[in-house]
Amino acid sequence: MERKSVAWRWTPALLGLLAYLLLTLVYLRPIWRVGGDHIAPDRGDPIFNLWVLSWGAHQARTGFPSFWDANIFHPLRGVLTFSDHLLGPAVQLALFEQVVPNPIAGYNLLFFTSFVASAFATAWVLRRSGRSWTAALLAGWMFAFAPFRLMHLNHIQILIAQWIPLTLWFWDRLLAERTAKAAALFLLFYLLHVTSGCYLAYMVHVPLLAVLLVRLREHGRALVAPQALRVLLPVGLVAGGAVAALFLPYVKVSQRLSIARTPAEAAAYAATTASWVSPAPQSRYAVNAHRAKILRRRLGPVAGSFFRTESSLFPGFLLSFFALAGLWIWRRERRANGDRPAPWRRIAGGALLAVALAAWLWGDLLTLTAPARRALLLGGLGRFGWTAPALVLTAALAAWWALRHRAAAPAREGDVWLRGVGLGGLLCFALAHPIAYVPLMQVVPGLDGMRVPSRFAALVTLALAVFAALGIDRLLERLRSRTLHTAAAAALALLLAWELAPKPVRWVPLPRREQFPAVYHWLKDRDDVQALLELPIRRNVRETTAMYFSTLHWKPLANGFSGYEPPTHEEIVHRMRWVPDRDGLAFLRSLGISHLLLHRAEILDDEPGPRLLARFEQDLAAGPAPEVELVWSGGEDRVYRILPSSRTPNHAGR
Repeated sequence: MERKSVAWRWTPALLGLLAYLLLTLVYLRPIWRVGGDHIAPDRGDPIFNLWVLSWGAHQARTGFPSFWDANIFHPLRGVLTFSDHLLGPAVQLALFEQVVPNPIAGYNLLFFTSFVASAFATAWVLRRSGRSWTAALLAGWMFAFAPFRLMHLNHIQILIAQWIPLTLWFWDRLLAERTAKAAALFLLFYLLHVTSGCYLAYMVHVPLLAVLLVRLREHGRALVAPQALRVLLPVGLVAGGAVAALFLPYVKVSQRLSIARTPAEAAAYAATTASWVSPAPQSRYAVNAHRAKILRRRLGPVAGSFFRTESSLFPGFLLSFFALAGLWIWRRERRANGDRPAPWRRIAGGALLAVALAAWLWGDLLTLTAPARRALLLGGLGRFGWTAPALVLTAALAAWWALRHRAAAPAREGDVWLRGVGLGGLLCFALAHPIAYVPLMQVVPGLDGMRVPSRFAALVTLALAVFAALGIDRLLERLRSRTLHTAAAAALALLLAWELAPKPVRWVPLPRREQFPAVYHWLKDRDDVQALLELPIRRNVRETTAMYFSTLHWKPLANGFSGYEPPTHEEIVHRMRWVPDRDGLAFLRSLGISHLLLHRAEILDDEPGPRLLARFEQDLAAGPAPEVELVWSGGEDRVYRILPSSRTPNHAGR
């Protein structure tokens, strides 16, 4: 009987996991057929991320001799810090390749499991926090397959979010219980999360801080008592050591190269209030090109607020409705528990919130105004940028909180968790907008290294899912009949399936390593290739092709594509997009580049490539004083060794 009871308790979890597996197969169809030699949804960022993962797996197999010094942008060092490191997933890829030596299949396994695990981890945490399995599983579906995540199919570092709900939950448990078991579980999921990439690893510290603030208010001195510190201090040391190991290389390289994102970049990729009602292209409610044209014509410049890059953040009607319902129910239950301020406090609080709203809209206007005209906005107030409305917003909210803090009733245990998640969601919502992000990026370390503040929406979506589960539960609890309860749950699932109905995913073919062009197999065995430049060279995502093919030989490569472009790469492109001249070869020698790989078909296809290639082959690869010698030829590919020259400048050190 006891065995049957245990099995029965696990049945909903197993059925939910199976449902998520089947759902993901439907969303990513036909991944089971193309997952070994295709990638989704394009050849840009997914190939770049596959290169990052392959580099990490290569380093893991060789003992991490130079993890941060990836093989692109030669002769620069530390170039892996130009983007997400993906260390944890790279180690998983290395283990996968021990069984299946196919990095494309390994990438797609990570891609596939990011949806399954994100949904199930969210549902598991919601169940542990007191929600029913029905509400938990539906909310997990809402989070994992939200339009925001489907908009980022080309950014696996945003999709690998399965550790976030577990990290937040066990952080809350650690602060509430302060036991060794809670500490171990928190560290496990925290380390899994922070090693998964940079964006979400950095962003998760915002809701972690929110949970800490709520627990500090609840427990006060108990969190700094000697018994608590015996658990919390070691956790802090381990977590701090991991953060230092993962983020200090970013700090050092950014300081050495003086690279950082500007406020203008952050504002261009940040959200506005309109973003939260703007459907993503992958959403059922997406506006097609024809309707977008009509909308732009009717609304004029205002329409631009609905079509900003990476800022289509509408989570869907069902998630929005149930999240708002859950929030309203939570507030009503707190008031029933005695958390009702005096009338004068409500009036004063309403006035302060009106001031905060005005400041918020001021920030939105700045974001939507062209940079050249911002100084003239609101009679010249725009010249203060986002700092002025941010100060007004902060002062109004601080005064409002002071009023609420004096009137707040003691919280129940489950309420503390919701408060922490809710506060974390609000902070992430604010940071998705320039009014919060731009002033803080001037003073908070790390914020000036991220270009896309609107990606805080990943954590906002999780907070919405938590409150949506509460809203669903309260709806179902009103139905006394088991039949009505089951029918309502089925109806919600059908509505959710309709609203989140997946659009076909574009899968593009990608050659496996054994199918790489012959020149890369030749390069793999050449120890004399000190550094390689592939031509033509570009300043765009097409550079990922050379990066991907380099995963066979891992020679230092002057080509590259990443979040930043170093001056050396920019100069190479400027001086020799197709082929170098004599001065260009001298410059390449100074960089320590020993070989050139010329893709003649690409050069001949783009003017003035043919003329420049003919001059290169006649004057520099032949004649009485050649500068290069042909060492390999096959099809339209040629490899030239750059010959030593008495005019070669001193070698430029890294």
